[in-house]
Amino acid sequence: MHRVVPQRPTVAQIMRSLADNWAIVLLGMLLVTMTTVSFYLITAYTPTFGKQALHLADIDSLTVTLCVGITNLIWLPLSGALSDRIGRTPILVACTVLMLVTAYPAMLWLVDAPSFGRLLEVELWLSFLYGSYNGAMIPFLTEIMPEDVRTSGFSLAYSLATATFGGFTPAICTWLIQQTGNTAMPGLWVSFAALCGLAATLLVVRGRFGATAREMRPAE
Repeated sequence: MHRVVPQRPTVAQIMRSLADNWAIVLLGMLLVTMTTVSFYLITAYTPTFGKQALHLADIDSLTVTLCVGITNLIWLPLSGALSDRIGRTPILVACTVLMLVTAYPAMLWLVDAPSFGRLLEVELWLSFLYGSYNGAMIPFLTEIMPEDVRTSGFSLAYSLATATFGGFTPAICTWLIQQTGNTAMPGLWVSFAALCGLAATLLVVRGRFGATAREMRPAE
């Protein structure tokens, strides 16, 4: 018997497919924006924010960051499992809406009387929203990508969001605080990211971007 060797697409074919599916890659990038901005805000930026904006001790900020990392590890698989049962869309919409309406008020409450306890509460809340969103977003993004560009499209959407929004989150938050004098501005920045995620989710669900009815319903 002859072994059938699968044909791998050439780089030119991959680039052509990505160009043909630019809309879904762009929507994927907006989906990931919520993930990557939230992640950098509650992890990489927390020590700087705690020290420079809130004037807390280094050990307080680092302890909060450690707690955030632990809770991220918990929420991600739980949300992924839940999305298998109830569908991806309800979780994506709920998390983005909650982030949109609570992130800035939570930051205002934090900066009004900075303390270790308040920082921990706010960061754990944002960690819950981030982990719950990301646990559903990763399979959702995989499912909506056309099969011929699934790997490259996913990678491109994720890397573009990280390079454009997430990676610059600490710098953007610092700049916003310096320009406005409002130390709660990181809440508005992550709210903008949530708006991107919500808009992309609704456009995918209501549009015709490769998503099937099966992908929008809970698994049988």
